[in-house]
Amino acid sequence: MLGFFRTNQLAANLFLIIYVLVLRASGLFATEVWEPSSAGVLSHAVYSYVGTHGWLPDLVSLILVLLQALLLNVLSARFRVSREVTMFPGLFYILLMSTLPSFLHLSPVVMGNTFLILAVSSLFNSYKKSSVADSIFNVGFWISMASLFYFSNFIFLLLAILGLAALRNIRISEIFMVIIGMIVPLFLAGSIFYLSDDWSNFYQTTFLTEFGFWNFDWVEHWSNYVPVVLFGILILTVLGSANIYFQKQSIRSQKNIQILYYFIFISLLTAFIQKGIRVEQFLLLAIPLSLMLPLNFLEFRKREIGSGIHLTWLIGILFLQYRLLFM
Repeated sequence: MLGFFRTNQLAANLFLIIYVLVLRASGLFATEVWEPSSAGVLSHAVYSYVGTHGWLPDLVSLILVLLQALLLNVLSARFRVSREVTMFPGLFYILLMSTLPSFLHLSPVVMGNTFLILAVSSLFNSYKKSSVADSIFNVGFWISMASLFYFSNFIFLLLAILGLAALRNIRISEIFMVIIGMIVPLFLAGSIFYLSDDWSNFYQTTFLTEFGFWNFDWVEHWSNYVPVVLFGILILTVLGSANIYFQKQSIRSQKNIQILYYFIFISLLTAFIQKGIRVEQFLLLAIPLSLMLPLNFLEFRKREIGSGIHLTWLIGILFLQYRLLFM
């Protein structure tokens, strides 16, 4: 089954559509009431139209995850994160984003991931270009947009600075470009709320009420430890695979992978500034992991090993997703 996605043919994206439907369709029939514990002003704006539970927000979440998976496939191919162009990044992203039933909902993290992917794409695009003001500005702009959906995404400003330093001889003026890019969405959103006589709500939600140090909001249940174990194993895997990732890669690919490592560490730092953390926080890690794990699977000399791991992973997710519907 994994072989269907080891191709660069556009038609293979049809398999991703089937894949996301199989893994996330159970959310459309779920009866549990889910409410986000933390949400930025733009998340609240979306919820005012589609709600927080029921089939509609879960359908929006399904479509978003599919689009994000396609974006990651394009990003990986365009910037040569891997030596071989495949549909693996999108495949692993869908797997990671569907690990638990609670991951199927339209959480602020899911919405924010769209803009973090665009930020990474703009960051990669700034490599060795003489005129990159637009790309650098866009990095800050997309990070700011992501933070308006989920507060702790502000911390990815560190990714912008570290990433630019890795890709080019960063100048003070370029750091200011990133900061200006971050200010623009805040200014536009703040202006809209000010004109709507709701400035206090914007200010409180964007800068104050969502801040918390090591503040968790989750129920002690065995299923909540599934992503802790899974993402823990995957992080250790990519940390231990540095030689595989940097070996026989172009300089540009090596620098892109270096930025993905930064992304992982910065994602972990969000736990120190976000209030009401739930297991959905792990979904931030789905972006770098989905771009790096394919490198491991492409290195397997026997494809049956990779197929076996994928099938076991897939069956485990399907069990977690559909057990409540049939048990």
